[in-house]
Amino acid sequence: MLHLQGPQMLQMLEKSLRKSLPESLKVYGTVFHMNLGNPFKLKALVDKWPDFNTVVVRPQEQEMTDDFDHYTNTYHIYSKDPKDPKNCHELLGSSEVINWKQHLQIQSSQSSLDEVIQNLAATKLVKVKRTQCILYMMPETAKKLVPSLLEAKNLSPKSVKPKAM
Repeated sequence: MLHLQGPQMLQMLEKSLRKSLPESLKVYGTVFHMNLGNPFKLKALVDKWPDFNTVVVRPQEQEMTDDFDHYTNTYHIYSKDPKDPKNCHELLGSSEVINWKQHLQIQSSQSSLDEVIQNLAATKLVKVKRTQCILYMMPETAKKLVPSLLEAKNLSPKSVKPKAM
């Protein structure tokens, strides 16, 4: 595990995550805000650098003082290869990365990480509640962030009615 510090590393991470939108959206957005001054006092952890596979963004330890506040104790996770859970399992299983003794919230846009998280929770004897949210995006925003998504779904950026993706 490596803690990315300094604007250069975080800007490189942001640029790399942008290439993986929409799957990396949760982590990309968080790193984007970190690059704008890090108002929420977060830290980015990667398994290796610069050719990372898994990224975890979380609050700094001094911000995670309430063991029962799962809103403060929120982790954002992205894996380049979620179908290969071994690497992700190792990183997320580390107590230096996730404090499994606290109430916490793990957010990811990759449903393929569910099994890794479920297995880790079971080994740590932690009860997990899973929720799923749907992301709505204006066509203009999708065109700017993920133009390939519009092309793949054959959608027009001028669409008047929202269409499910």
